[in-house]
Amino acid sequence: MTSKLSLAQQARIQAVFITHSHADHIRDLPHLIHNRFSQSAPPLILFAARHVMDILCKNVFNGLVWPDFSTITAPQTGKPVVEYRALMPGRKITFNGVGITPVLVDHQIPAAGAIIEMNGQAITFTGDTGPTSEIWKRTNKTSNIVAVVTEASFPNDQQALADETAHLSPETLGHELKKIIVDAPVYASHRKTPFERDIESQIRNLRDRRARVLLEKNYTL
Repeated sequence: MTSKLSLAQQARIQAVFITHSHADHIRDLPHLIHNRFSQSAPPLILFAARHVMDILCKNVFNGLVWPDFSTITAPQTGKPVVEYRALMPGRKITFNGVGITPVLVDHQIPAAGAIIEMNGQAITFTGDTGPTSEIWKRTNKTSNIVAVVTEASFPNDQQALADETAHLSPETLGHELKKIIVDAPVYASHRKTPFERDIESQIRNLRDRRARVLLEKNYTL
């Protein structure tokens, strides 16, 4: 994020939702917060499920790995640089007209995806997950789901590694598709770089017209 957005673009970010604390999902977050210190921008709102937030505060924003900028005042605004907002799984909140319902998923560490609602439409974003159920139950009960973004991290021949690290392969993604009754595209993200072509081929072989590969581009809701 910080490598692709200008400082002015970063300053316009109002909030970030963190699914879990693994390094590849928070790597730009410390720098995004630090860059905001010298900008005339309101506090960055950091949303995460309560257990995820506890891990971040204890293990990252602890003064040892990175400063806790929630206790540091930005000179241009006189306000803290970041504000932490821990969310209760399953309880919807609304932020600037956007509904956010965090939903626990099954990963190697505490993690939560989210159902995001805006302008009468909704998307489901699982973040990293292995086979799971609660987020699909809620997705099936949510009106106007226009897309589902989940993952397929490893190819089928590395199923044991996918299981051990609580990720999906195309094969287990196929099992998850059977739990989703909404008729909307289901995008697979988080494909490990060395295996992208194999994973993409295996997703096409699922023969489910909803199954797609999430490409690196801008998406709007």
